[in-house]
Amino acid sequence: MNNALRSARPIEKIFSRPGRPFFLFAAVLFIIAFIAWGTANRDVLVVRDSKTGHTLEIGPISEGETFELHFMHSVDHLPVQDFFVYRNEGLVLDQTRCISFGAGLGYAGQGKLKGENGWNIIDNMNRQVGTLPLRVGTIANHRIIYRGEEFRLAQYFAPKSLVLIGVEHKWRF
Repeated sequence: MNNALRSARPIEKIFSRPGRPFFLFAAVLFIIAFIAWGTANRDVLVVRDSKTGHTLEIGPISEGETFELHFMHSVDHLPVQDFFVYRNEGLVLDQTRCISFGAGLGYAGQGKLKGENGWNIIDNMNRQVGTLPLRVGTIANHRIIYRGEEFRLAQYFAPKSLVLIGVEHKWRF
């Protein structure tokens, strides 16, 4: 008899060996767990109180997605708008808009400065922030605008609390 024919085994004998059903069950379980992990593990935009740990989950965020931070400047009481993008697992300040260059708002040559409808706009800043530390202001009225929804930080955190705005990996079902 031909060696090729002699070594060929019926398929039912291959899967009926001891341990094969366990191996198949484990392989299927592994595939299901891998798929579940991929859909349940999300990046979430969060604001966390550095002292108490209290956390406001803004929502899931994907690479390249943006949000805005609006506030009133504490010295000149004029609006400021910062535009952030989630890139390379951290926050990047992409643009700042202000009406006046108050304390801490000067142009340092980073990005392109232009004027538009009364606003000073610094565009294409590409400033790597990672996680943004922020004191919740009593005058500033800090607001995060994300996917068209506004989150007033003073509604969630005590005045003058140091909060950290960033992205965390969350396991969800």
